[in-house]
Amino acid sequence: MDQTQNKAREIDLVAEKAFEIQSNPGQRFSELVVRLFVECKFIQGHSVFWLSDKDEEAAERLVCHQGGGFRPYNSYTKRHHYLSEAKKVAKLFATTKSPEQDPFYKALNQVLNAQVSMKGQQLAVIDGSTSTVGGVLNYPVIVCSTFDGVYATDFLSHAEPTPLQENFQLEVQYAYANSAGSVRDEYFLIDIVEFAQLQSFSEALDRDAKSACMLLSRG
Repeated sequence: MDQTQNKAREIDLVAEKAFEIQSNPGQRFSELVVRLFVECKFIQGHSVFWLSDKDEEAAERLVCHQGGGFRPYNSYTKRHHYLSEAKKVAKLFATTKSPEQDPFYKALNQVLNAQVSMKGQQLAVIDGSTSTVGGVLNYPVIVCSTFDGVYATDFLSHAEPTPLQENFQLEVQYAYANSAGSVRDEYFLIDIVEFAQLQSFSEALDRDAKSACMLLSRG
């Protein structure tokens, strides 16, 4: 539900996967849930992203507030893919389409709106009778059919755009109204993933989850 307009917004996919958190004998079985909010886009035409340095402090706060047991100044936190990959992130973009038809503009709004709207809702993958939720890692993701026609340039230079060939992140300061009607302004990183590179992205999320499980098991 889009709280600002009080109407439903579609999203292509919400995917969940549970990871077991090791517990001490006698403790109830708990699991970490990785939840993806995914928009899939067929890319036509050309798009240019302006890249600049990632806000490392904001990215670390985002990781630590996710709910996976990550803490500041911790080696496992530094391994999270938001912090260990891509020191440059996309800040702005432009395409050959109008704003209403722009695939990236629509996609970033859909994945972020879905994430904030579903905050605190029941997780489908957890059976409350046999296990409890030990933590949740949420990821907004845009999956592109191809990166052909997708280019990058430096935010602070006048260099010619060059083809983007690796998965990258889009840094967004997102303002929205929560369910109570209060206006929030939050920092997000959105993974932009080429379909052909889904395997490497999946491996990065798996490493994030294993690090979170290790930290949560220690309490």
